Amino acid sequence: MIDKICKEEVTVYGYANMKNMTPNPDINSQFNKYPHAISIGINIPDEIIDTIDILEIEEKYLQTYIKINSKLNEIGTKIESILHEHKYMAKFIDASSIVSKDKLKGDISHKLVANLAGLGWIGKSCLLINPYYGPRIRWATIITDAPLPYAKKQVPSRCGTCRLCSVNCPSHAIKNIEFNEENSRETRYDAYACNDYFNKLEAQNRPRLCGLCIKVCPWGLVNKKSRKKRNLI
Repeated sequence: MIDKICKEEVTVYGYANMKNMTPNPDINSQFNKYPHAISIGINIPDEIIDTIDILEIEEKYLQTYIKINSKLNEIGTKIESILHEHKYMAKFIDASSIVSKDKLKGDISHKLVANLAGLGWIGKSCLLINPYYGPRIRWATIITDAPLPYAKKQVPSRCGTCRLCSVNCPSHAIKNIEFNEENSRETRYDAYACNDYFNKLEAQNRPRLCGLCIKVCPWGLVNKKSRKKRNLI
């Protein structure tokens, strides 16, 4: 049932073994009772990403962002309900919630779950890089105790010497350092610098969105011509 929903309503999805996630003191300990997770992702249309640095397009980008989050929340809640109906524990983690505002973190890292589900690698931008869509995907997560056929292998990083996300970041938040699960997020990415930039945009009555690191990533460009357009939102 979950496969059917995901094949029809999301761009990519996968199953993860949460026991493979490095323990994080910022993650609520209640999540330890959920050994598995379902990662769901919907791609942001190329026509939006390719024009995000045009001032007149910002509002359209914002509305697309909101629609994708809403769709992910709808699907995630549906899957959570199905798991409950079959007597499994399940908890949907909202696509964009920030639980710890002082640390600028959510309940769980959707990108790390997608990484564990074999859907891509964590790039220098701290975004999940899917081999086919690059970072042009929004993610959400359902954690559960249901027995799932989780991915056995993770996709190795293919960022190499590329530093486009770092040099194009207007807040200088991306430090051009490869992901290592043993290092903190702060080693690679300054969330506060990014947030300060969003505050400046907001003061100018502009949306709190940037996305230049998404636009310039070569992995988001390589398969553009072959990507089939699906109206998921």
